[in-house]
Amino acid sequence: MNDQLDYDELKSTLHHLNTDDTISSAHGILCGFACVKPDLNLDDWLNEVLVSIDLSNLNEKSAHEALAQIFNDTLSQLNDATLDFQLLIADEDARLGEQANTLIEWCQGYLVGLGLQKISTSDEDALEMIKDFSEISQLDAELLDTEQNAQDLNEIIEFVRMGTLLIQETLQPSKQDYISPETLH
Repeated sequence: MNDQLDYDELKSTLHHLNTDDTISSAHGILCGFACVKPDLNLDDWLNEVLVSIDLSNLNEKSAHEALAQIFNDTLSQLNDATLDFQLLIADEDARLGEQANTLIEWCQGYLVGLGLQKISTSDEDALEMIKDFSEISQLDAELLDTEQNAQDLNEIIEFVRMGTLLIQETLQPSKQDYISPETLH
């Protein structure tokens, strides 16, 4: 799948728009919202992230197009059978502190996105995962900004990535693996 989002390329996307969100937080909101709203559309997400947008302003129009691409790529990744989903956070080339901070922002946004709809599940694994995301969203980025914590941070990132997929699959089971009872006869 070639729908990989480049954090460095996209981190200034929201700079030209009327919002307080970072791109990591906005992506987290999108992912959380996508997990609880099966018929999510671009405007649903943008209404949560942006205060307003002026499409006659070229900078804002360009940023809007980038956000639409993020939206489409993210939904494609979340529904990819090969689990090719990536968080839109600073990559391993960035300082550990920046990686940790963007992960924390992403988790905070994700929790906001989940909260935009009522979550209806009694699945203990999904609920535990959401609780873990809440704890990660409260971490101190400076504590993770040491070389000996690099491996821990990578493990937390992978935990969040796979947890997002687990939560989505729990809240919106994929139709890919569904076999109709009539097919079994």
